[in-house]
Amino acid sequence: MKTGLIALVAAAAFAVAGCESTTPSDPNLYNDRAKLSLQQMEQTDSGLQDALSNAYGYVLFPEVGKAAVGIGGANGRGVVYEQGRNIGFATLTQGSVGVQLGGETYAELIIFKNADAMASFRNGDLTLGADASATIVKAGAAGALEFKHGTAVIVQPKGGLMAGVAINGQTIHFVRDNGNMNNGM
Repeated sequence: MKTGLIALVAAAAFAVAGCESTTPSDPNLYNDRAKLSLQQMEQTDSGLQDALSNAYGYVLFPEVGKAAVGIGGANGRGVVYEQGRNIGFATLTQGSVGVQLGGETYAELIIFKNADAMASFRNGDLTLGADASATIVKAGAAGALEFKHGTAVIVQPKGGLMAGVAINGQTIHFVRDNGNMNNGM
């Protein structure tokens, strides 16, 4: 049974993965979207500024789209920052299986607490399993971030409606900047 669930989650993730290429056609557009999304998150929780200034790096996905009818998937493209500088892009894919129905969009921020956590991400894909938890952006939430293996996840709902219970996993893939992005946030 467990193997079947893993296979279904993987199939949904691979189906969603093909929806976008790894390098955006307009990198500055993604940088602008990331800046705006971060400003919105910081307006909701001003403590997020301190969390990011104490972090080694982060990935910001300004918009992740998710849909499900039993089997679901999500994807998004984000910008990777290391010590305040843009260093590349990331793609997020997610597969899920369970009793679920609907669609939603949200922003996702993955914070790397230290150089080791950032290096693990840069040297290979980051996989967040069913045991990973995300903190919803709200006043004071950044002060209670829970880091697992040097990584914390924050989400900000944007729209849509999703109901149900599901087992899911996310894979985040790093793509080094090819010199097209502006440095600094």
